[in-house]
Amino acid sequence: GAGGWNSDGCFVKETNDNETVCGCNHLTSFAILLDISRETVTSRAQATILTFITYIGCGLSAIFLSVTLLTYLAFKLRKDIPSKILIQLCLALLLLNLVFLVDAWLALYPKAVGLCISTAWFLHYFLLVSFTWMGLEGVHMYYALVKVFNDNISHYMLKFSLVGWPMLVVIIVIAIDKNNYGLMSYGKFSDGTSDDL
Repeated sequence: GAGGWNSDGCFVKETNDNETVCGCNHLTSFAILLDISRETVTSRAQATILTFITYIGCGLSAIFLSVTLLTYLAFKLRKDIPSKILIQLCLALLLLNLVFLVDAWLALYPKAVGLCISTAWFLHYFLLVSFTWMGLEGVHMYYALVKVFNDNISHYMLKFSLVGWPMLVVIIVIAIDKNNYGLMSYGKFSDGTSDDL
């Protein structure tokens, strides 16, 4: 009655003086998606289920991001700076979701190495842009709520846009070595085949 961890369905896999590793049979697929132990997915059925969960989540996200963008653009809600920042963030997340949804289809062409590299490049870029705009949203909130009486910053959105769309970072990464992006295997199935990505 005082709260705590639910031990139903859990067992001790190994233990020593420094750590105890437990296994449970009631974790969700989300826990597998965020598995930091980097254990490979060994079941083709499990990989298929996780893929469908990903497609459904990214698809719904893309739909509602599109609705948000269309609402802001259609009703001219884009006049103030918070709205402009939100539009940029929604656009970045929408493009990230669209590239993520399309990359499985593009993976059907394993001979097109350039296509694989460019898809990975766009995924990296739009993920970086999404995080950057989230950070800029926080910076703007700081200026709006904490530094209320500060001076007006000239070309505020232009400066935010230069920081928010950081093309230089991914250009440097691909200029150093184009093989930083490319085909990788993230698992081997029990039938001996691998799932290359």
